[in-house]
Amino acid sequence: MSDWPDWFQEALCQRFYQLELSSEQQASNLPEDKNLFTQMDQFKMNQNEDIQHLLSEWEEAIGYQLSQDKQSMYMEGVKDGIRLILPVIHSTNIR
Repeated sequence: MSDWPDWFQEALCQRFYQLELSSEQQASNLPEDKNLFTQMDQFKMNQNEDIQHLLSEWEEAIGYQLSQDKQSMYMEGVKDGIRLILPVIHSTNIR
């Protein structure tokens, strides 16, 4: 990356640092998530079939929403990358 301007390298380092912090925060919540899923499964098993079916539909809806959120975050990351790289590409083409 020695051909890249200093400001570009610094911007990348800052972005990766932010992503690392976010990833660490999400990972720290994993045991809580597992506990929540265990409690939900236990709760579902104690319900009649109609309630179990409704809860399963609710879980599917939540799962779909989470996948949409992840897709949106991914696209924001792609846009971040494009916003970082385009000025460098344009400045390289001008030289």
